[in-house]
Amino acid sequence: MSVHVFLGPRGVTDAADRLALRAAVAEVAGSGTALSSVGLEQRCTRCGGAHGRARVVSPAACVSWGVSLSRAGASVAVAVNPSGPIGIDIESIAALAHRAVDDVAFTPGELARLGDLPPCPAARARTRLWTIKEAVLKLTGDGLNVDPRDLVTGAGGTLESWPDASFSLVRLHLLTFDAGPGLVGTIAVLGDTPPGLMLHT
Repeated sequence: MSVHVFLGPRGVTDAADRLALRAAVAEVAGSGTALSSVGLEQRCTRCGGAHGRARVVSPAACVSWGVSLSRAGASVAVAVNPSGPIGIDIESIAALAHRAVDDVAFTPGELARLGDLPPCPAARARTRLWTIKEAVLKLTGDGLNVDPRDLVTGAGGTLESWPDASFSLVRLHLLTFDAGPGLVGTIAVLGDTPPGLMLHT
């Protein structure tokens, strides 16, 4: 299987970015799929509000597809997985460096590993850890309703432990991609084998 990531300039409004997500679905579906035929819905599984993980509701052939969206700085990234759920996250290294997230996002072991690195590699590694956790929580639809510290990463950029995971961690595949200068991007998907990645700019 292959997953698709589309990178572009961030829209002026959230609606513009949702339009980019619809366009990505139409492109992956093929030339016979009109943009107007692609419907998306956001519905929170907890409160029923119009927010949370997006899902495809039309055309019928695409309703089992997974879609995800992330923004950082002036960029937007949208992901489409015809084989099931997907989570994507992009983050600015510089922006995250100015956010006090260490105590709420990372375990003591993760912070110790980051502390062993020189400043520049540490900033990139810190951002990579953040995008791993964000991408996985977008994949499941949990978002930040789950404490990010419950997700424990390994030195190799893997998810080593998550006691409350609803899936076997051996089926989790984390893919890093070039999201642009100063950005880190990660995709999370489930499957028996690692997926291919098609990057569209």
